[in-house]
Amino acid sequence: MSITSTMDFLALTSVSIAKSYLPTSSVEELQTNWAHKTLKKFDISLDVIGQISHQQPLLFVGNHISYVDIVLLMATVPSISFVAKKEISYWPIFGQAARATQTILVKRENTDSRKAARLAIEEGLQRKQRIALFPSGTTCIDEKKSWRRGAFEIAQKNNVMIQPFRISYNPLRTVAYIDDDFFPTHIFRLIKTRSIKAKIEFHPPVEVTDAAADCEKWWAWSRINT
Repeated sequence: MSITSTMDFLALTSVSIAKSYLPTSSVEELQTNWAHKTLKKFDISLDVIGQISHQQPLLFVGNHISYVDIVLLMATVPSISFVAKKEISYWPIFGQAARATQTILVKRENTDSRKAARLAIEEGLQRKQRIALFPSGTTCIDEKKSWRRGAFEIAQKNNVMIQPFRISYNPLRTVAYIDDDFFPTHIFRLIKTRSIKAKIEFHPPVEVTDAAADCEKWWAWSRINT
């Protein structure tokens, strides 16, 4: 049953990607539909707390536990784009999805790539995009290391507000994509698990006045168990 469900999910994703290349397609609508169908396929119930701002442009920043975080954000935030590690571009199917949704891909240890990513984010904000970033730079159950403050520096420099969010899951370890997790076996295990609960809480948008201090403040806020 799990193998069938996994294949169904991959087929759903492939069809959505193919449709995104059609000139008459709405990528926003495809994203939202795909996200809600994926949550149903994974048997994930989603609890959304707080109001999602419709401001444009806007940066969304929050904790990062799993690739499922992206599904939650797609299901709740219209017209959202992402910044993610470049390794995702090599993942089967999901690499195509990242390109189709104009994800900004970053090599974490490459300074030139990070500079290019910052420029791409700023250009996206100038186009009034709504962009989600995970300042931790990687997935983790408990982000004990402070966030990188690049997103906050961009927000302050461009006078763009941020909307912090925090995500939690139950069972947590089942959904978390960390350590030596291998994507094909992880997604198989995820689909095999039933009745997963997810929660995403949005704080009202805030202005960034001190990138370093605000980064620490919202990193601490994101770690509070929701």
